[in-house]
Amino acid sequence: MNRIIVDNNLRSWLKELAEKYTLVAPVTSDGVTLFKHVKGSQVDSLDLQYSNTAVSPKGCFFPLSETMFSIGSDGVNVIAPVSTDREVVIFGIHPCDAAGIALIDRVFLAEPTDTHYKEKRDRTILIGLACNAPSPECFCPSVGGGPANPMYLDILLTQTSAGYIVQATTGKGKELTPAARMEEKDIPLPPPPHVTPVPLEGVSEMMRRNFDSPYWDRVADRCLHCNICSYVCPCCYCFDIRDYMGKDKIDRVRSWESCQSAGFTMIAGGHDPRPTKGARLRQRWYHKLLYFPELFGDIKCTGCGRCVRSCPVNIDIREIITDVQKLNV
Repeated sequence: MNRIIVDNNLRSWLKELAEKYTLVAPVTSDGVTLFKHVKGSQVDSLDLQYSNTAVSPKGCFFPLSETMFSIGSDGVNVIAPVSTDREVVIFGIHPCDAAGIALIDRVFLAEPTDTHYKEKRDRTILIGLACNAPSPECFCPSVGGGPANPMYLDILLTQTSAGYIVQATTGKGKELTPAARMEEKDIPLPPPPHVTPVPLEGVSEMMRRNFDSPYWDRVADRCLHCNICSYVCPCCYCFDIRDYMGKDKIDRVRSWESCQSAGFTMIAGGHDPRPTKGARLRQRWYHKLLYFPELFGDIKCTGCGRCVRSCPVNIDIREIITDVQKLNV
């Protein structure tokens, strides 16, 4: 037996949540789907059949740009950013994006904890939607995920012909579900859709062996360094910090960056340890396929395919993984 919620009751439940919480959900406009803050009156227009959003919801925790603190023009008074006690519900997040948030957690929640990130993370509830139509570029099972993986979600909804099966997997999720009008039905979870696998066995070791390979310069010849792959990635977290002087205060602002940007690793004396396009492009792939696994045990990728779809010169992570395993063989 599984708990089922039909579409009308689901939307009624979301309207109730929108009154109590800040509700963030997928909204499609002009063919582009993005996670946005929605009010109760907008719930009926939510897109529950989307394949994937253009950008992941990591910005709910790690904003595109945020003021970390301000200092008064006297150089003494420190002004903390305004916080809110209102909790956030992110509805409709796919399992791959929840996995991306979990990967960023490994870094931002480790000691010393990033307090800006932790505050947002602690007051957010994730209600996921199992992915019914993975894109051709997706390969989430290859990196330990899956279209219906509930592991990193508080609640997972899986669509069936009778409605949505509701799985509450955490204490947060179980506290939220009593308000939903559900019924018990003898309906099994449907099998997840097929996703084409990408072989990853031994890729970290092959990366270790091929640091000096000319392959990275060859791939970099195509790269424009537009950084879109980093920005759309659900688990990239490079940032830059700058101070902006205003009339009465100085704002210290953290903004998204990319390890592929020229000068990203330049140090105070002017030395840049990655002065070439090849070295910077190599850093991106080594972080994902070697450095992060060495530190945390997991590939830093969710298999969502966004970077593949967005790259204007068709640099494909699946191609990189396959090529690396063939180098020096």
